[in-house]
Amino acid sequence: MAGKVFVKTHGCQMNEYDSAKMLDVLAAAHGMQLAPSADEADVLLLNTCSIREKAQEKVFSQLGQWRELKEQRPELIIGVGGCVASQRARLLPLASAWVRLVSSASSSLRKSTIIDTRG
Repeated sequence: MAGKVFVKTHGCQMNEYDSAKMLDVLAAAHGMQLAPSADEADVLLLNTCSIREKAQEKVFSQLGQWRELKEQRPELIIGVGGCVASQRARLLPLASAWVRLVSSASSSLRKSTIIDTRG
């Protein structure tokens, strides 16, 4: 699956590191390249942290913005990873039906495998 991926990171320095690793994994496994913006991406990943109080609000706000892109491009893959995804894994698909994958912080580096299983 060659294409472009855009990663938006909310949170701590470790999340920044994890986001860079996710990009490396997707590049190596699928030849994916970094997209300069969400508008130009085939895959959108939101990597989150729950240390700050407003993290959950930021996640749902960002997903609301990306929903418009998903409606324009149904093939677009949207995923959420990191701490907020771990804590709210059951709520994310219900609140944001267009989210195709949810990954905990511990499995964030396996996102390339999850993307392969999309329907």
